[in-house]
Amino acid sequence: MKKLGLFILLAIGFATGSLAQTISIKGSVRSFEGDSLTGASVMLIGAQDSILKTYSITNKKGDFTLSGVKVGDYVLKASFFGYLPFEQGISITAESKDMELNPLVLQPKMLDGVVVDANYVPLQIKGDTIEYDSRAFEVKEHDVVEDLLKQLPGVEVAEDGGIKVQGKDVQQVLVDGEKFFGDDATIATKNLPANSVAKVQVFDKKSESSEFTGVDDGSESTTINIKLKDSHKKGYFGNIATAGGTQLPVNNNPPRYEAKGNIFMFKKKWQVSLIGMSNNVNQTGFTYSDYSNFMGGAQTMRRGGGDLGGLSLSNGDPDDGFLNTNATGVNISYKPSKKTTFSSSFFFNKFDKTFNKSLYRETYFTDSTLITDESADQNSNSYNGRADILFEKKIDSTHMLTVKLNGNVGQTIYDNANLTDNFTDDNQLVSAFNTGLNQTDFNYTFTGSADYRKKFLKDGRYTGIDVSYDRTNKDLTTYLDYLNTLVTNGVSVETATSQDQLSIQTTDNFNALWTWSEPLSLRHLMQVDLSVDRNGESRNRTVYDNVSDQQTLNTILSGDGAYHRMHYNGELRHKYFGKKINTTIGAQYKYLNLAGVDLFTAPREFHYILPSARFEWDPNKKTNMRLRYSTSITAPTLNQLQPLQDNTNPSQVILGNTSLSPEYKHTVNLRMMNFNQFNFSFFMFNISGGYTQNNIIYSQQVNEYYITELVPENIGDEKSLNAFVMYGTSIHPIKTKFRLHTNGGVSNGLVNLNGLQDAYTTYTFSPSLTIENIGKKVMDLRGGVAYNYSKNTYKDNQSFNNDYQNVNYYLNFTFNIKDRWEINPKYQHYFYPDFATNNQVMLLDFTVACNFLKSRKLQVYATAKDLLNQNTGLNQYYLQNIYEREVTQTLGRYVMLGVKYSFQNLGDKGDKAEEKKKDQ
Repeated sequence: MKKLGLFILLAIGFATGSLAQTISIKGSVRSFEGDSLTGASVMLIGAQDSILKTYSITNKKGDFTLSGVKVGDYVLKASFFGYLPFEQGISITAESKDMELNPLVLQPKMLDGVVVDANYVPLQIKGDTIEYDSRAFEVKEHDVVEDLLKQLPGVEVAEDGGIKVQGKDVQQVLVDGEKFFGDDATIATKNLPANSVAKVQVFDKKSESSEFTGVDDGSESTTINIKLKDSHKKGYFGNIATAGGTQLPVNNNPPRYEAKGNIFMFKKKWQVSLIGMSNNVNQTGFTYSDYSNFMGGAQTMRRGGGDLGGLSLSNGDPDDGFLNTNATGVNISYKPSKKTTFSSSFFFNKFDKTFNKSLYRETYFTDSTLITDESADQNSNSYNGRADILFEKKIDSTHMLTVKLNGNVGQTIYDNANLTDNFTDDNQLVSAFNTGLNQTDFNYTFTGSADYRKKFLKDGRYTGIDVSYDRTNKDLTTYLDYLNTLVTNGVSVETATSQDQLSIQTTDNFNALWTWSEPLSLRHLMQVDLSVDRNGESRNRTVYDNVSDQQTLNTILSGDGAYHRMHYNGELRHKYFGKKINTTIGAQYKYLNLAGVDLFTAPREFHYILPSARFEWDPNKKTNMRLRYSTSITAPTLNQLQPLQDNTNPSQVILGNTSLSPEYKHTVNLRMMNFNQFNFSFFMFNISGGYTQNNIIYSQQVNEYYITELVPENIGDEKSLNAFVMYGTSIHPIKTKFRLHTNGGVSNGLVNLNGLQDAYTTYTFSPSLTIENIGKKVMDLRGGVAYNYSKNTYKDNQSFNNDYQNVNYYLNFTFNIKDRWEINPKYQHYFYPDFATNNQVMLLDFTVACNFLKSRKLQVYATAKDLLNQNTGLNQYYLQNIYEREVTQTLGRYVMLGVKYSFQNLGDKGDKAEEKKKDQ
């Protein structure tokens, strides 16, 4: 009742505040010469709390209006590019009436002799760009860019480092307008020091082609550009950190450690960055893609899509098992002129992982239930290197060339032991498989592309050619030993197998596209695309049986395969550009040819018409709507048509189906968004629907030994509908901002279980709430709760119906004491109410840090992870007719003592002397 009463009081107070008397303030912004300044930013900021209350942008006459101004003391600020900010105090009383101010006159900036006031304009809107001034926000010595972003109005940073602006996911982060370590948005935000930043710019970046030609191709990405301080472009800066400790209890566990560091050098034309890390506390490399490539070599069954078959290995979660990581990265960017850009990045990673898991699975069929107990021990050692090169050249004002090259190479060695027992639903053993496997996976990937654009004098007329090629190669050497036990009427029959397996798989893809764009009038434009895509897959597999020290070719498991997919495409599009509405309507003709000597007696041919449409409505700068419709074709893969049997998992056999037809998918997406730049609240709504014809799924057939056969088939159609709603705002009276996010979906299709088809429907619903404080100088408080619900229903086999739910809530709190001490407890609670065992996990971390030296550049910290020692590596879920529970031995409670130090060598000798003085 107390909580309810408090909520009612807050609601009444909020409602009363919203009904209080308000006035409007009108005025104009002029230059020193008396000219009207169009597009100037005018802000009303609370004098006591420095919080932005309301905001306006001057019109063509330089006039502005600030509405809904309540009683209080304020600071009125006006700013315009090229002029010094204007500042004036204003007090509003209960007797105040609507106000008409004298013109606000801005003085031009002077190159010398200007004394800058300590109060800075926190943000400005320049066209479609929001620009934040870092000087208006509190950052500490060891803060990174991510800590600065958390303070910016309209910007949100999730616990995993993901960034949202106005509710939209940030897809790339630039540094001084250039890419930083490729396309990973978090490398810059998690490594660059916050005190090196001058400005943070947020905008929707169009594709390079759209920016050059001036014709919107519908491709845009929410982008953050970090502008560095001039002082940080004159030398180098960076930081190092190291820590060591132990698990609790110690027992025979090895010591735990982590070390990382970086150094950055930025010049007028050059950017050079070096980052490195080493640890044995389950931290992955700098990008998750590098770690996923390492885990991708494991031939594991990916839940919810992907490859099927193979021995069940690590599921790829870096928090499971025990992971040692060594990683380094280099980024170089060189811009000799405004017309030429060269950038390159390189990563090297080495991962060593120990993995031990136990798995319990129930697979439901019409007339039976298969119960599986499985245990697996795995050791894996991997290295991989990845490089990216980008070259952009604007030959002149009408020609542009872009060349991109990237590739990676790596090797992973797996050593695995696996034991699988299958039981009937009355607990009778029917089969057992004891498997030992040693596998070496060497792989490489290369991708190259060139994009040429030529625009003409007539606006909207241009032509372009895109050419790309990529190749992947995967060499597998496998040594396999297993013992199969099949039980019939209580009698066991054992079969031992020892094999050497050699496999080479390659893919080659070549794509070429020619585009012509022709304006029909001021607002109408036609575009023609002609393209060809050639996709090739090939493999060679040789298997030898080892019997009495003799090797014999196994002709059943050995074989070659080659498969080619040729796409010839022609597309016609009409574009309309209005003041508030843009539309695109198009249709593509596709000729698809599937060929393979060992697959088809003759090539298979398909003809398709693929319509598309896009509708964009921008009624004002704060609201937009996007409606898109597209169609696509997905041809079957070589593994689906003719898989070579993978006997690393003897309890599962995968067969091919050469009669498969391509999938044809329709997709509709509607997105609507509103962003209030006055109080930084936003609302976003998105709904998407999919309809897939000739849907390819794997039918399941279980024999008398409970060995599962999987066969891909075109079974009917699949329909899906997904939606999410997101709302975020700030409540200034309690200095809190929150975000409510809700998504849900429904999908419907067919499954084939033991020769019987059944229709299934899956429902999902996942709301979440995040709350955090606004002022973070002394305290940074973030908490939230997330709820997930899933339900599977079957039309005929209703005994398969299942539903489950889980709840996760968390609290992350940082308290700063006099800019010297930092205290950071972090708590997470996962609750699985529908599972009888292991139905909750509580994780508690705690860190205390102290900054030394006057400059606070030296920090000593102590951290404790998983104080409750409950990190068990638990995974539980239902998927169609499968329930599975997996428990993995993983890194639990440990403590460490560490030190951080930030360094810099900037500016002239006077700057360096001053820096040394601070540390004395």
